[in-house]
Amino acid sequence: MLQHRRGQPRSLSNKVVAITGGARGIGHATARALARQGARVAIGDLDGELAAQVAAELGGDAFGVGVDVTDNAAFAAFLDGVEHRLGPLDVLVNNAGIMSPGRIEDEDEAMTARAIAINLHAVIHGTREAVRRMKPRRTGHIVNMSSAVSKVAGEGCATYCATKFGVAGFSEAVALELRGTGVEMSVVRPSLCNTELTAGFKGLRGMPFVEPE
Repeated sequence: MLQHRRGQPRSLSNKVVAITGGARGIGHATARALARQGARVAIGDLDGELAAQVAAELGGDAFGVGVDVTDNAAFAAFLDGVEHRLGPLDVLVNNAGIMSPGRIEDEDEAMTARAIAINLHAVIHGTREAVRRMKPRRTGHIVNMSSAVSKVAGEGCATYCATKFGVAGFSEAVALELRGTGVEMSVVRPSLCNTELTAGFKGLRGMPFVEPE
C-alpha cells in the first residue's frame, strides 16, 4: 500500500497506476505488488512487447505499451492513453532508469546524455505531466525512484549517482510545492538489486544486493 504522509496505509483498490520501466526488475516487481493490492496497472516500457506480456500476466484490465520516456510527447501520450482506457491517473511511478558501470573517463558523451535523459529529465517531465493532471482534481500520488546511491555515492557509477541525487533533490523540492494541494510526492531509495540494470556493477561496500521483490 502507499502511505499517507503521516504513515497511514492507503487502499489501492481500483486506483489507476502508471509505471514506467515496468517490464523488468523493480518496475516489474512493483507492478505485480500493486496489481495484487487491486490497482489498475498500466505499464510503459521501451520494450512494448515485454510490457504487454507482463500486463497479461497481471490480468484484469492491466495493459502494457511501448514508450520512450525521453520523448516528451510520447510520455504525455502514454499518460493520455492510460486515462482514456482506465480513467483519471491516481498514481504515477517514475521508475525507468539505466546504469552503465565503469569509470568516468571511459564513459562516452552519448551514454552520459542518455543516462541523464532517462534517469533524471524523464522523471522531471513525468512529474510535471502528472501534477498538471492531478492538481486540478486535488488528488494523486507521484512516486519517483531514486536509489540508495543518492545517499552513499559509489565508485564506478558516477553519472548514475548524479542522476539519482538529482531525482531525490527534485522530488523533495516538488513535495514542498505540492503542500496543501492534495497531491502527494514520494521518493524511493532502494538498495542495489539483482536486476539487468546493475549487471556488471560490483556494488558498494556494506550494501549487499537484494532481490527486487
